[in-house]
Amino acid sequence: MNDGIQNGLPTEDHEIILIGVGEENYFLYRGEEYLSQLLLADGTYPTPVCCLRFANVLDVKLMLGESVSVANNWAVHPEVVARLRKDEKLIETEA
Repeated sequence: MNDGIQNGLPTEDHEIILIGVGEENYFLYRGEEYLSQLLLADGTYPTPVCCLRFANVLDVKLMLGESVSVANNWAVHPEVVARLRKDEKLIETEA
């Protein structure tokens, strides 16, 4: 199955990509135009949503590049991610 990840990096297959850092920290990496809909329980947005999971911020920089700073991205509440997971709209991969 093509999950939108190639060599540990996201491809253009997903319009919404989250970065997961640690256990409970999530940030919007791609898809800012869908953010408000994503936060709604009944919002309309492209699926599936991809989540790249990292152990820490250093791993994010190593994989996605020094210019990527999660502090510059929108935070996404863990309950939103839990809802996506429960609704089977989330593809998670360890990066």
